[in-house]
Amino acid sequence: MRILFFTTMGIICFTAFVLPKKNVEVAGKIYFSNQPFTKSNTGSKKNFTSEDYIYGRIELDSQTINSAFRVFEPNSSYPHAYFMYRVYIFKNGNEIGFNTSRNLCLLRPADKKNKWFNFDVLPEPSKATTVISGMQRFEYYSLGTVPLYGLITPDNFKENGEYRIVVKFYTESYDAWGQMEPVEKWPVLEEEFSFVFNEKDIPLLKKNEAAADALIEKIKL
Repeated sequence: MRILFFTTMGIICFTAFVLPKKNVEVAGKIYFSNQPFTKSNTGSKKNFTSEDYIYGRIELDSQTINSAFRVFEPNSSYPHAYFMYRVYIFKNGNEIGFNTSRNLCLLRPADKKNKWFNFDVLPEPSKATTVISGMQRFEYYSLGTVPLYGLITPDNFKENGEYRIVVKFYTESYDAWGQMEPVEKWPVLEEEFSFVFNEKDIPLLKKNEAAADALIEKIKL
């Protein structure tokens, strides 16, 4: 993804920064692995390094993705369903970075009906499947790969060592009048993993980001 934008979507991104600790927690769990998930969470783990490929899987207790997250219903103006995909980076207990505009995660019709959702965290470029956009219409020029690749910057990773990565999925909820509810009422599911960073991996990480971006931009929605 190569753009930042600050129109109506910018307001959405801004409100998302301040998600409180108490939200409507979605009943389920997020798993992580260094191999793409298929039909189960087999092979899940919570410790990775910056030379690993990383993938995630949401498994809900009983509801579908659509009902648990109260997913936006597509229409002629905004033809694609989505939920928010945000990544936070912590070092020594302090939050040091998060994605701002790269946060809309495409949900295809089949995804909404499932009780699970497989997604990329730091994918091998040829296996990247998760479509991220900074715009609600998912225009081709706004598409890109997952947030963590873009967060590998000097500001966020100033030194080698262990970091804590928090992955959060959520949607903005609306009342019966169509008005946005307070952020405390937004449905949220989150999980974290350990990420040991080494600067020697930077060239490959940036190369993989560019390759994954190029692949996602070509995906037909």
